[in-house]
Amino acid sequence: MDQQHQTTASAPEPEKPAGTAYLYEIPGKPMSIYVDFDLIDRLGFEIMRGFGAVPRRGAEVGGILLGSAETGERTVLRIEDFVPVDCEHMRGPSYILSETDLHNLDEAIAKWTPAPDKRIHVVGFYRSNTRDVMQLAPEDLTLLEKRFPMQTAICLLVKPYATRASEATFFYRENGEFPSDPAQQTFPFRRKELGGGKPARRPRGVEVADPELETAATGYNLTVEEPQLPQHPEPVELPALAALSLNGLAAAGPRNQSAIDQALPDPLPRSKYRSGWIWIPLSFIFLLLGVVLGFQIALSYKSQKAPDAATDPYLLDLTLVQFGENLHLKWNTDTLAFRNAKRGILHIQDGDNSKTVELKQEDLSRGGVLYRNATNNVKFRLEIFPRDRNSVAESLETRILEEAKPSQAAK
Repeated sequence: MDQQHQTTASAPEPEKPAGTAYLYEIPGKPMSIYVDFDLIDRLGFEIMRGFGAVPRRGAEVGGILLGSAETGERTVLRIEDFVPVDCEHMRGPSYILSETDLHNLDEAIAKWTPAPDKRIHVVGFYRSNTRDVMQLAPEDLTLLEKRFPMQTAICLLVKPYATRASEATFFYRENGEFPSDPAQQTFPFRRKELGGGKPARRPRGVEVADPELETAATGYNLTVEEPQLPQHPEPVELPALAALSLNGLAAAGPRNQSAIDQALPDPLPRSKYRSGWIWIPLSFIFLLLGVVLGFQIALSYKSQKAPDAATDPYLLDLTLVQFGENLHLKWNTDTLAFRNAKRGILHIQDGDNSKTVELKQEDLSRGGVLYRNATNNVKFRLEIFPRDRNSVAESLETRILEEAKPSQAAK
């Protein structure tokens, strides 16, 4: 059996190196699709960027898939790269191409048309899906029919989520036509959930600017922290007296005690103040000083003691930080309220727009969400349910100064 992660068990197929690709199959269908984990990482970045660009729904992105196809008793596709094709979004956040967009798509397809000198070529079409149902829209079917006429052409749809891994599915021709019904089978579109393991390096073409985004796209934090070297203390020189004594000992030897005596200095004369009576008042002063210092230290510890968040049943401990062009809302999962929380609801008021996100127990355990704000006035309200009929809620509002907010590129 192929050693790569599979959706279902099947007869042995031509293998790629273990651990480099995910194998997608549907039982009873003569189609095997290998998807490079590196492509999943990079395409995940592009899709999550678009998802965070527009409030509420997120903007869809799309383009062409590159790879190779082997036909025979069983069709085997290998997807290794992609080329994004920008959309003007003249009809809203959906990926519906204008005439200019279609012209750019035709140029990309022409550049990657199969040829003897090309190892990879266009094998299909992809787009993200921020709509309610995972299915091909009428404009998708028209696009695939006119511009992807090859029998082995495929279409990849990826549905992004704010708090969990994206979901994906493939569509391909059956009896010469693409299906128009909703997808019956999906798979998580993220390396971590597919068993690809943490990559040894950041995917090519991906900048280091947003670690939160890379975690959402790959499931891993790829930011490598430089190891801190231990700081060694400066070498301490031996006192001159010790050096002198050792030198004198080495030079004199065991039989010349007079040389050792000459190397050592004369003992200090006895001070006239070493009488016993002087220590009585000094001891009393030190004792009084110790009592005063101890009292002051105890007061400082008492005043600095923070309230125990783990014992407050109504504390969610919401915090908000601005990270690049995003807002990162965090909560303290160590508080008592989160220990038995089964689900939650996050309400977001972004200017005049409102959005509600359902949070599962695994979403709450992550301790935060990333949100791309559209206005400078954003209000969050997190409500969690330790029991079915009881809930705990906490709100947080932020106002961002114009000069402090990074400029956003128009999309």
